[in-house]
Amino acid sequence: RDHAAEDQPEAVVSTQSTGATSENNLLIGTAISLICVNMLALAMIILGAGNLSQCPIAPGIEIYLLGSGVTVIMSTIFGVVFQRKINKKFEHRAERRLPNAILNVVTLLINLAWSFPGGYWVFGSMVPEFEDRSSVRYCHRDSYFLSMWTCVITWGVALFLAYFWVKLDRAIARNEIKTHSQEEDSRYSSDVDT
Repeated sequence: RDHAAEDQPEAVVSTQSTGATSENNLLIGTAISLICVNMLALAMIILGAGNLSQCPIAPGIEIYLLGSGVTVIMSTIFGVVFQRKINKKFEHRAERRLPNAILNVVTLLINLAWSFPGGYWVFGSMVPEFEDRSSVRYCHRDSYFLSMWTCVITWGVALFLAYFWVKLDRAIARNEIKTHSQEEDSRYSSDVDT
């Protein structure tokens, strides 16, 4: 019995440190993802600005690259600033849920809205000429393919996030209902005992 009593505090400490570790891992993973996404956005700005007049078939492609890069960087900056304000204003995670959801949806909608004109310009000029710079169908290869893949990835990420947020929201709601019912059970059992 003495050994079992000694083992219990270690298990509690282990659980607490594991929770802190997973939060740190999530924070590090988020920071790395934001750095990578913003490096890509910077590359989009540089490529779009550098090739501004090199796509006669669809001049909007370079504008899309510039706008998309700026939109991603600004969304990241505003997202981090507002996230910090939300975290300071609301102490409990449950209180942060709605403001965080609104922030995420607004950010996603802004980036998604900008991808629609980009998609029109990119997919409206399918199969441009990449070699003959004097052709009216010419478009800089890197600009075209970066624009195309940015549109496709943005739409794919939007669909994935919409699915993920719905699933996550349902899981959080189930967990809150379960936690709430457990609190009611513990109150009931404490009332019965006294």
